[in-house]
Amino acid sequence: MLALQIPKNTEIIVDENWIQFKGPQGIIKKKKSPEIKLIFEKEKNILWLLNADSNVRHFYMALINKILIGIWKGYRIKLNIIGVGYKAIVTNNILNLKIGFCHTINYTIPNDIKIIVTSQKNLTLIVTGKDFQRVTQVAAEVRALKPVEPYKGKGIKYMFEIVKRKEGKKTNV
Repeated sequence: MLALQIPKNTEIIVDENWIQFKGPQGIIKKKKSPEIKLIFEKEKNILWLLNADSNVRHFYMALINKILIGIWKGYRIKLNIIGVGYKAIVTNNILNLKIGFCHTINYTIPNDIKIIVTSQKNLTLIVTGKDFQRVTQVAAEVRALKPVEPYKGKGIKYMFEIVKRKEGKKTNV
């Protein structure tokens, strides 16, 4: 049996199959495993996890912590776009990318995710949202459109990703 202290002003609804969290960033609803029993004490703001082995309990504790961070702070991932002439524009929930192909790539942004384009020193995309899994999935899908190639370093990469560069061709002169 584990207890988790829930922040004030957080609403939790526990059902047979679902658990719903409501906070300042919005509502997240997750399917609950039938082998675990959750009880929420509203007066003390404590969520109890019962009737499960330790691995399942700790998994659900980590999952609930991620959900609580998401509904209170949200999640953010930064992507850098590196390349001469590469451009990114967000219009009407569609990310338009010019990243070295003969055509513009249009990526439809999901409703619960927001993408901001900033162009400071490098062109940067900021992917934000309340659900950790959705934010990382969208960031991975955008990155997969043009992964960084190891010779010139052009493409889309995570902000703090280190790309190991390869040496080019050598000629015998």
